[in-house]
Amino acid sequence: MTRTSQYVDAFWEPDFTSTRGYDILTKRNKDIRKVSKELEEYYKERVKAEQNYSKAIQTLVRKLEGKEELGDLGKALRELKLQTERIGRSHEEAANSFQMLYNELSKFNDEQKSLKQQVEERTKSSQNDKLQKYKACMSCKDKYISKCKEKEAAEEGFNQARQSVQITSKELGKAGKAKEKADEAQQQADANYRSSVQALEASRKLWEKEMEDACNNFQRLEEQRIDFFRDSVWKCTNVDSKACVDHDEGAEAVRTVLQYCDISKDLQEFIDNNKLSGKRPEPVLYEDYDRRPIQGAPSRTQTMRPPQPLPPMQHPRNPPPRPTDGPLISLEEELKPMGPGLTVGSQVNILKSYHAKGPSEFSVEIGQKVEYVREMKGGMTQVKVGDRCGLIPTACVRMGTTTYL
Repeated sequence: MTRTSQYVDAFWEPDFTSTRGYDILTKRNKDIRKVSKELEEYYKERVKAEQNYSKAIQTLVRKLEGKEELGDLGKALRELKLQTERIGRSHEEAANSFQMLYNELSKFNDEQKSLKQQVEERTKSSQNDKLQKYKACMSCKDKYISKCKEKEAAEEGFNQARQSVQITSKELGKAGKAKEKADEAQQQADANYRSSVQALEASRKLWEKEMEDACNNFQRLEEQRIDFFRDSVWKCTNVDSKACVDHDEGAEAVRTVLQYCDISKDLQEFIDNNKLSGKRPEPVLYEDYDRRPIQGAPSRTQTMRPPQPLPPMQHPRNPPPRPTDGPLISLEEELKPMGPGLTVGSQVNILKSYHAKGPSEFSVEIGQKVEYVREMKGGMTQVKVGDRCGLIPTACVRMGTTTYL
């Protein structure tokens, strides 16, 4: 069996009135339009999907800061953010590419639809004309055959009448006129039949030419469609491949940074940037209330005896009252002679502000009056404010050798 690859050789039938070939081609066109619309809708929805994914990726990237992470792991997180941004841009480009594919396909489908409609209308018109001419021709043929039969009957009647010995001349003349009339009708029907056959043949030739053109046009449009669809779907897969390549390159860039991430190195970097003295706090020891310092004796925080371990629990007892005054100074500090013009209980003005740096010191302000007690070793002077004694720098109440009262 010989195979054919041309529409113009494949869609014919012997039946003159058959339209199966044309019907097959038009049905194919309808199916193709459905597929074209499906691909067009795919591109349209793919544009939305890529745009939404790109926006979601960009929003996700803004939430990934990683500023607090140090070392190579911090670099990896920043690289992850950078590559994720790149992936987001890649999908934005993919959305633009699919939009271009959609526009191209939509324009191509509109052009194909217009051309196919023109071909279908022209072929349909010639086909309808052919069928009308065929019906008219068959009607003329039937009438021609009928008139031929009437002519034969009239001739037979006339011959029989002429051979009969009993027929009158009037009846013979009447039979002769019927024969002549039937002969004229037959000739007229014959002329009409011939004319209709010629018209039908002209219509057939026109329809055959239009059908050939339709087959050639449909095949050409189908070849263009297949070529366009193949190219369009190929571009579609290229867009997907590029997005996948961008994904893989981004992941590889992050892996490249991560492979240099060393746990001990990152820990050491954090330690180097934030380390303190490294000296641990002294042990917390028990302080016996009964051995608290008295006035003029060493402070509680600086006892004469070495620290003792916490003794076993004993029955509680009421401690003696704690003195409310007295200097909070160390025994190591030696008393110094009083400055000139100053006696115990003298009121002095503060010449310089000072903020206490320990529990045995006072905070004072310029112009404040305090009660002078005595001058201590180390540039400090003991003063009294209210019921409590404390230390302030001697410079706060004296400048050079002059004391300001």
